[in-house]
Amino acid sequence: MYPLFESVCIENSQIKNEQYHEARFRASYMQQYKTHPTYSLFDGIHLTNLDKALKYKLRIGYKQHGTRFSISEYENSIPTSLQLVNDDTISYAVKRNNRKKLNNLFKQRGHCDDVLIVKNGFITDASYSNILLTDGKHIVTPSTPLLEGTCRARLLDENKVTEKRITEADLQQFESFQLINALNDFDDTGWISIKNIQR
Repeated sequence: MYPLFESVCIENSQIKNEQYHEARFRASYMQQYKTHPTYSLFDGIHLTNLDKALKYKLRIGYKQHGTRFSISEYENSIPTSLQLVNDDTISYAVKRNNRKKLNNLFKQRGHCDDVLIVKNGFITDASYSNILLTDGKHIVTPSTPLLEGTCRARLLDENKVTEKRITEADLQQFESFQLINALNDFDDTGWISIKNIQR
């Protein structure tokens, strides 16, 4: 049983955001096992016979003493409509294989592609992605995410986005949104109307 995992993007036969995945792995491992890992997340992974024209998903499951991984082709799959749902008890600070509560919330999406989770009055994440919002001038991401994604962390470090506490009522201040995760990076042309968030 590998209770924790990382989903990593491979493009041009190169691992993307490697240092951010390694950092999150180390933090998650410490939280789970109360000690530092004795191995690296990417130990034993060799990228061979990959088509540079394709994007791949590298999934690394890990436990206290080891990892297992799989590589599969990946096509971008980004939700374009979101249903707001509330859950004040949900917690998903590390990437766990047990996604039961997230999956139950996802079932509440109705006719939308995904859900946008509100916890204690504040916007958090979609079921598989962090969210970015823009008013046409500034790009922000909620300071109350369920999971601090690797793409999100890099964009914050690069000062391309800023954090802000965002309530459900604050959404009307924004023009559009986009979802980001390890497999789907920020895209200047990827903005979706805020009207596609249903209440």
